[in-house]
Amino acid sequence: MGIESATMVWIQGALMNNKAQLLLVSGLLMSITLIAVTSSISHSVNIGSHQGEKHDLTPIISSIETSFPLNLEHEVDSASEEVSLSTSFERVARNFESILISRGYSSSFILTTASEQDGTHTFVYSYTLSDGAMGIELDKTITF
Repeated sequence: MGIESATMVWIQGALMNNKAQLLLVSGLLMSITLIAVTSSISHSVNIGSHQGEKHDLTPIISSIETSFPLNLEHEVDSASEEVSLSTSFERVARNFESILISRGYSSSFILTTASEQDGTHTFVYSYTLSDGAMGIELDKTITF
């Protein structure tokens, strides 16, 4: 008859043997690992949602560069003689700003000069575009 020693841990009024201790520690480690992995995945997803196409203003700028001059030319051609070039510009700019706001972008179109000479219209303006994290300001000249 030998003497067998056993390590026991006292937990809330009861003794716990080695197998129960091992099971408890394993469960705790698994819980900690699960929390760490979940946090890491959540962090990666949050970073991913703030990168890439959302901050790529190129498609929006391309759309403005293509559509704004055409809309301005149409507005000037269809406006009556009493409507000034600056009023035509403001109408088109307001429309574009409204559309961009509805898509989550802030924008501002500022007319520098507008002139007409021998039936040729020239507009010098700038516009600012921002998605909240990235912004750009461009100077433009349109002649038609």
